[in-house]
Amino acid sequence: MPMRAVRRPPWYGWTLLGLAALVSLHEVAPSRLEGHWVIITPLAMIIGVWALRRLWELPPAVTMCGAIVLTTFSGGWRLIGLGGLPLDRVLVVIVLLQLLLRAPGVAHVPRLQIRGVHLLMALTVMYVLGSAAAAGTLTSETGYLSLVDQVGIAPYLMFMVAPAVFAGERERNMLLVTLVGLGAYLGLTAIFESLGPHSLVFPRYIVQVDSELPGERAGGPFQSSLAEGFATYACAVAGVIAFARWHGQRRRYLAAAVAAVCAFGCFVTLERGVWIAALAATVIAALATRSGRRWLVPGALACAVAIGGALLVSSDLSHKTSVRASSQISVWDRENQTSAGLRMFAAKPLFGFGWASYTSDSLEYFREAADYPMVGYTLGTDAQGEKPLPLHDTYLSYVVELGLIGASLWLATMLWGIGGAVFGRGPTDLRNWKLGLIAIATFFLVVGAFDPYQQAFPAFLLWVWAGVALGCTPLAVPQQRTVLAGDAGGEVAPNTA
Repeated sequence: MPMRAVRRPPWYGWTLLGLAALVSLHEVAPSRLEGHWVIITPLAMIIGVWALRRLWELPPAVTMCGAIVLTTFSGGWRLIGLGGLPLDRVLVVIVLLQLLLRAPGVAHVPRLQIRGVHLLMALTVMYVLGSAAAAGTLTSETGYLSLVDQVGIAPYLMFMVAPAVFAGERERNMLLVTLVGLGAYLGLTAIFESLGPHSLVFPRYIVQVDSELPGERAGGPFQSSLAEGFATYACAVAGVIAFARWHGQRRRYLAAAVAAVCAFGCFVTLERGVWIAALAATVIAALATRSGRRWLVPGALACAVAIGGALLVSSDLSHKTSVRASSQISVWDRENQTSAGLRMFAAKPLFGFGWASYTSDSLEYFREAADYPMVGYTLGTDAQGEKPLPLHDTYLSYVVELGLIGASLWLATMLWGIGGAVFGRGPTDLRNWKLGLIAIATFFLVVGAFDPYQQAFPAFLLWVWAGVALGCTPLAVPQQRTVLAGDAGGEVAPNTA
């Protein structure tokens, strides 16, 4: 089977790109070229273009893994000190450009396959675009970003490209190493947030955000205990897969340790929806295999002993867990929000109120209950001057904002995309990825009934994982290394058939 034709831009093309970026920066932010910035900014441009050129030569799987890691900091770039530069989205764009412009790294990457589910996803995005335009929320930051990250344009694109990008065993193992390494960071960070020492938490903005969260729940770099719970659980699943697939005692023990740390990190988020989702996902995934059914009870007992021991050792964690488990305020929040959401659905059942419109249109649908206070609209009991809360039910939120038509489209993409990846045919070495997809998809769907999705990472990783589990036939690997010329024209590698 012949390799794909690729293109390699000449050196002066990268030079022109750097100059164009410098001119654009001068037009958009001229202050970045004044004073001491007149030296720092061009130097940063040179380093950036050099890094981009090096990245352009690598397989898109490397760029995709980098995008997954950096998505954990989505929304926190300003707090880190990088301004509004979304490095995670930059890498996503580079992945797409590598595939579209045939970068040298795609020589062994199969061509993208357009399936029926991709057309349904495109229809869903177009419907949400129309809904946002009609509601006037398309140009708002919340409406636009949630359309890109949540519905979402970026996750759906990753589902389309992931089967080709991770078609080979080498690329899938690269992703597995990335998730295990990310899990070690997220799990340990969650533990340091909850039990200390806080001095080991990095970046430092995490500790500042934690002090503002109710009950000081672990939110990690996401600034959200919900996203932290999903991420640590998904990385724990990756650790289990690595333990089953990797060779060598040390590597397997490392994978098992990361899985255990991530599982505990999932617990210290102190989010009851996360606890329920993790339990349901683990049980369903375990019941899907014979070995899982055999280890389900011993594994549950081991987790119970570990968590019980941690609660006995740490009185602070025990107190936080007890307070969180017995809290009634969040229950009242959801009861009020659900009642308001049902009234909104009854008012506009077919097309809804418009994308990202719940927080602005829901106040008049709240009613004082007889046996609990009217909370759940804002962070406080007084709606005046407070930040409105999102609807803590993903399914009801889609129904309220998109109506039955839009919500049905979104749910159909979930069932078709995830179901097709789980039950579709593919190489036998994808079996562990399919079982892992059952676990994280169950987590995603269950926790959606208790909490809103406001972060980019959960949907992004879910659809990347689904694309990996869907699979794609890789190109044949050549017997000898291919040498590409340094011109801008297309070049075809030798036929290895």
